[in-house]
Amino acid sequence: MLLVIFTLYFFLGQTEQVLDSYIAAVYEHTVILNPEPRTPLSRHDALRHMQRNLDVYEEQAALAAQQGAQIIVYPEDGIHGFNYTRSSISGYLETIPDPEERWNPCMEPGRFNNTEVLQRLSCVARRYHLYLVANMADLQPCPLKTDPSSSCPSDGHWQFNTNVVFNSEGLLVARYHKHNLYFEEAFDQPPQAEIATFDTPFAGTFGLIVCFDILFRDPTVTLVEQGVRQLVFPTAWMNQLPLLDSIQFQQAFSLGANVSLLAANIRNDRLIMTGSGIYTPFSSTYHHARRGDPEEGRLLLARVPVLHPQWVGQDSPTADSVDTTEPTSPYSGVCHRESCADLPPPPDAAAVMMYDPFQFALLNETRGKLSVCDDAFCCHLQYEWIAHDKRSELYALGAFAGTHVVNGHYALQVCAVVRCAALEASSCGQEVEEAESKMDFLLEATFDTRHVYPSVLASRLVLEHPEKLEKAPDGRVVMKHSSVSGGLVTACLYGRMYHLDQE
Repeated sequence: MLLVIFTLYFFLGQTEQVLDSYIAAVYEHTVILNPEPRTPLSRHDALRHMQRNLDVYEEQAALAAQQGAQIIVYPEDGIHGFNYTRSSISGYLETIPDPEERWNPCMEPGRFNNTEVLQRLSCVARRYHLYLVANMADLQPCPLKTDPSSSCPSDGHWQFNTNVVFNSEGLLVARYHKHNLYFEEAFDQPPQAEIATFDTPFAGTFGLIVCFDILFRDPTVTLVEQGVRQLVFPTAWMNQLPLLDSIQFQQAFSLGANVSLLAANIRNDRLIMTGSGIYTPFSSTYHHARRGDPEEGRLLLARVPVLHPQWVGQDSPTADSVDTTEPTSPYSGVCHRESCADLPPPPDAAAVMMYDPFQFALLNETRGKLSVCDDAFCCHLQYEWIAHDKRSELYALGAFAGTHVVNGHYALQVCAVVRCAALEASSCGQEVEEAESKMDFLLEATFDTRHVYPSVLASRLVLEHPEKLEKAPDGRVVMKHSSVSGGLVTACLYGRMYHLDQE
């Protein structure tokens, strides 16, 4: 089935000249799970299980090819599922050769042993003349060492969460081992972060990342710093409102890093997994299921402009590429907190949002200016309600600067306007999907990082593109938006302090 949902176009600053484009497909897969993943299966039974998922993959590849797709991306864990132990996944493992071996599994099936999944994927790519990106479980031998600092497990092999890429002739052209694991008992972290890319005749170079990788410098930002502007993103993302819903952060990263992102997620309602899309700095084609929707797969296609390298030799990508002019802001004359005699008023409340202790200031007026600080980091908001019922909805401006320490450790500076779950300040930061209130707003903060990812999420999980996004050389970021299509759920500037992650 083909369902292309919510295609939105926007322009921030000057539109860059794009001469080429290609058609991309991503498939959000309702994975057929092993009902007892912690019990080892024989290779024969594991293959029977995986072939059921691969049958769906082939059906979707055929549909994508019929509509002109040149590349298709499948999600993380989509072939074998999840919740395995190191031993129980053994029947699912295949040893994936180095792409330098120049191996076409479909044409040379007997060259390596126990590679049935690789052969099937290769033949699908070849049969439908597609570049194909899939995620699977890889076994690689490693030398046993007595050095206790060695990353080689005691059984003498690594097990990796792995992306594989086949070209349209079925040749294995890329392999990437996921670096940033998220409670993955079955897999090892590779000894070093891998920077994996592959080249295509229709769009140049793509970079490979998996799920949790998108929140870290290596390999994701390193790829972009090297000039890679098209990323492939298989994921098994568990949604977490109000700041890290799948499509929300997928679009935010595409816009903040000025790259294209082909994101394929799992669909699993029990684990709150849904949300896939094809994103560029100019457009978004995405799908996000809502409560009560049928739990089924979804194929998305979009024509994507080819983005050419622009940051080669520079320190990092920035949002300056969107607009390098000095922001015109009502807060341009506001001093930094550390040098200001008149400090912003104390926050109205402190509450936990995304497991982090945010400081909140409540939006109590019809229009106005508001500031809130977490230590020396301050967020500023100018707003005007277009539609608002104070009797039913409460909003707050939140600020957080510090290290996130739950389900991962990473340093943040975050400004966010959120709809509170109730009319009490203590409910601010809780998960909300719907809202009626609409506002025009300008959100601003000065960040100690160049890596800031903007998002605007409207009611019923609809993405909005900021009307204007500006970044000044001093780290000040301004996001302006008006005419929101639905009630505002979240407006966020999500700053990642990569340089503090190891401190």
